[in-house]
Amino acid sequence: MASSLTTPNLGPEVSAPVSDGATDGTIDGATTIYLRQRSEQVFYNSATAERSILGRCHHALSCPGWTKATSKRFVYSRWETTPCCKSCFGGVTLPTGRALDTFDSEIVVDMSAHQTCLQICRGEGDISVFRLEGGDLSDNDEVFHITSVPNVYNVFSELTFELAKLNLRDAAAVGLGTRMGAVVWDHDARSGAEGPASKEIKEELVFYDSVTATRTIIGGFCHLDCCLPPVYKITSERVLYVEWDEWHPCDNPLQSCLCLPAYVAKALVNDCCCGFTSSNGEKANEAMKRRQENREKQKTRNCINRNVMCPTGRTANYFDIDLMMDVGAHQNLYQLPLNEGDLILYLMPGDASMEAEGIGDKFTVKGVPEVFSLFDDFSYNLSNLDLNHFRQNAVAMEMRR
Repeated sequence: MASSLTTPNLGPEVSAPVSDGATDGTIDGATTIYLRQRSEQVFYNSATAERSILGRCHHALSCPGWTKATSKRFVYSRWETTPCCKSCFGGVTLPTGRALDTFDSEIVVDMSAHQTCLQICRGEGDISVFRLEGGDLSDNDEVFHITSVPNVYNVFSELTFELAKLNLRDAAAVGLGTRMGAVVWDHDARSGAEGPASKEIKEELVFYDSVTATRTIIGGFCHLDCCLPPVYKITSERVLYVEWDEWHPCDNPLQSCLCLPAYVAKALVNDCCCGFTSSNGEKANEAMKRRQENREKQKTRNCINRNVMCPTGRTANYFDIDLMMDVGAHQNLYQLPLNEGDLILYLMPGDASMEAEGIGDKFTVKGVPEVFSLFDDFSYNLSNLDLNHFRQNAVAMEMRR
């Protein structure tokens, strides 16, 4: 059984390939040869995944669907339901059957993961997969949800490692060159230098891991699991982060006190009866909206309201390091004795999950020990971005003016 205060493990950087094909002649001759030739890396299979005791009980009682995620495809079953009572616990639906569906992994562009408090106790979570619109003819939704995934952060880390192989460096450079005013000719400023669509990653270097970072004594106490600290991991290919979802009861104190039992009952029903309540996709989309609304309210909350909160879950996300175009660092006065600071990353647009969360193009890595040392490493990495062609075209444009 997983502990509710276990620090999320963002998993290994590289996973070993797993064959998903037949190796003997037990299947009829028409398909045996094909299955022998089929090879794909299996990241997750809900039918064979190892679960905790609570996870096995929930899996047996909650009528979940089947999901399989590989390096080539996503295969899944979904409930077909009909509305029954919209006034009970946010809406009750009755299942009428299940449908099998699939889509190609090549249309996936981004991912995020989420855990409720109940899922943390089970050691499970949900993964949201952002897809290219129109890539799946049988399902037009841009977001697909893999629910009740055990060891969710390990699976999330392996899946996002595959996405990090996308080569976005040249595309980001073109976007930055456009902001410089360089892409004004009929031809691209970097014509002939598009580069491959993906890159071969032999080793992923870890620049910063908030779980294993060396801190001062006071800083170590401030980042204990009971303090619900955010978790960050910055590598040579991506930035992974886990943040806690918060409920601020002082926003509506009277309503919060009176409706607390109803909130708890609704959470239990939605979690344990996924076949008879609103779909998992709807629940995940509602969670995204609540997190975005909470960020907007956080700007106007007073000191007491901001600090009086109750955790409701945690969300994992990532973005490709190629999207980082500028970097800064900042230290508040209270961070000086802790020898910590905040690393500020300025990103180019292109991350679907961050856009859905309403985070914007500036991301802050909080509580970094020796922050100026990490800032020095990143600034050197950014200095290797080749902008000579863009600078030359921008200067030429000014001369023509």
